[in-house]
Amino acid sequence: MSTDNAIYQLTNNILKALDNKKLVGGMFCDLSKAFDCVDHETLLSKLEYYGVRGTANKLIKSYLVDRSQRVLIKDSYSGTYYSEWNKVKRGVPQVLILGPLFFLFYINDLPETIKDTSLPTLFADDINLICVQRSLEGLKDDYASVLTKLTDGSRAIH
Repeated sequence: MSTDNAIYQLTNNILKALDNKKLVGGMFCDLSKAFDCVDHETLLSKLEYYGVRGTANKLIKSYLVDRSQRVLIKDSYSGTYYSEWNKVKRGVPQVLILGPLFFLFYINDLPETIKDTSLPTLFADDINLICVQRSLEGLKDDYASVLTKLTDGSRAIH
C-alpha cells in the first residue's frame, strides 16, 4: 500500500475506535534488517502455498539455499583482508527485485494471523498495530497475544 493509504488506514482505525468511546493502543514496529530475517524454508513453503510449485519453486530454492558470503575490507595502507566464507542461513538478496518480492510473500499472511487482537497496517518493513478495547486490562491482554504471535518461531518476525 502507498504511504498515503497506510496513514489513512491507521488514522481511520484510531478515529473509529475513539468515536466508539474505546481505548486505543498502538505498537509501531520497524523491522531492522528486514530482508535478513527471512527464513528460507518458511519462504519456500509460503511460495508453494501461493502457487509457486514444481520447477519454479526448485529454481527459487537453488537461488536461496547453499549460498555463501564473506566480507572484504580494503585498506589503502594495510592491504586487502577477506573473512572466511560462511553459509547464508537466512535472508534474501536485496540487490534484485526478487528480494522485496520474496519479503512481501514472507509477511503477506501477518495481518491475518493477528487480526483477531489488533488492526495491522503494513508498509514496506513497517508494521503498525492498533489494539482497541473497552478496558486497560483488555489492551494488555491483546498486546500480550499479539507479541506472542509475532515472536512465534513459525512466523515471519523473529
